[in-house]
Amino acid sequence: MSTDLDLGYAPEVQELVDKAHGLIPLLRANAARGEEDRGIVAECADALRDNGFFRMSVPRWLGGDELDIRTQTAVIAAIGRGDASAGWLVSITGAAETLSSLVSAEGAKEMFGASPDVYVCANGGHHGATATRADGGYRVSGRFPTISGCEIGDWMILAVVPVVADGEPTGELISMAAPPGDGRIDRTWHVAGMQATGSHTVEYDGLFVPDSRVIKHEVTPQGSLTNFPSLETFAAVAHRSIASLVGAVHGALDVVRAILEKGKPLIDTTYATSLDSPVARQWLGEATHLVDTSYQHMLTASDIYDRARAAGSMSREERTRARRHGVSALEAARQALMRILDLGGTGGFASANPLQRYWRDFEVGSHHIHFNKFVAFEDYSRTLLGTEEPVSVIH
Repeated sequence: MSTDLDLGYAPEVQELVDKAHGLIPLLRANAARGEEDRGIVAECADALRDNGFFRMSVPRWLGGDELDIRTQTAVIAAIGRGDASAGWLVSITGAAETLSSLVSAEGAKEMFGASPDVYVCANGGHHGATATRADGGYRVSGRFPTISGCEIGDWMILAVVPVVADGEPTGELISMAAPPGDGRIDRTWHVAGMQATGSHTVEYDGLFVPDSRVIKHEVTPQGSLTNFPSLETFAAVAHRSIASLVGAVHGALDVVRAILEKGKPLIDTTYATSLDSPVARQWLGEATHLVDTSYQHMLTASDIYDRARAAGSMSREERTRARRHGVSALEAARQALMRILDLGGTGGFASANPLQRYWRDFEVGSHHIHFNKFVAFEDYSRTLLGTEEPVSVIH
């Protein structure tokens, strides 16, 4: 039995997934170097761009493919099967959809007009960044940490920066689009896994951003922003990243299956090889089924997001259900990975064995704040009862 799973993709989706599968050897061959360099290898980034994977969420009116979430997650999982960091970076390009919908048409054409094959990254916060009004735009200064793919980024969303005049806040809030390369990249990304995402810090010192690439935010009396992306947009962007982690566990399954089929010995037992053990065979079957289960949860959530996008809105019930399926996808993948590591044995933790990288990448990526399982569970149970407001302010 192959570790390839029949996931019931439509022919046009399967064609794109097969295209992504074709990059797996290249991604695996360069995964260790990307981790060591703390940034994706240029050859891999070029291959992702050249194969059109950065344009998947770019609107059609800007020359992009504007693919649905189900298709994007299927493709990202296939890329993550080769390298979790590469899949994560492709998932981050979902920010292109958000960016193009917020800036002016002039700004969107400035960014995507020459080619839709651009890499868009985003920040979730900043360290003391401020903007000051200048003729025709704003000048921004400050540090923006953990920007995945900033070294290959064409554009970056600088989210919710306060405007100051004479050093004092004016009460205005803006977001902007600027090239990461126009700032100083401080290589601060030192973590146990997902090193090749190159999620470093970008610092700007008086960078001019024209009005065409500035989004001014209206603030409601409750303190929320009237023209910020909807909750379902945030949730869908985060969900794409789950796909890279599901794919990574599938990649780990590929590795251990190959090791076992080469006759991996089962030391200190009466069995000559691990696969002579019926329980080892059972665990391989369980791991494969759990990987399959994680895909099913992931795709179910994708379909919920796609229906919401088609409808133009998403209820609290739909949002919490989709998020719960996403977290369940990661939980099934984690259980599969534990079986996989047991089958791989201590040799799986050798530096030269890709199993340990898949494991570290999965654990680091799956602990992202957007995938907090007890928060997702609490929101889900609160929604089921309908008696309390959700605790999440994003999802």
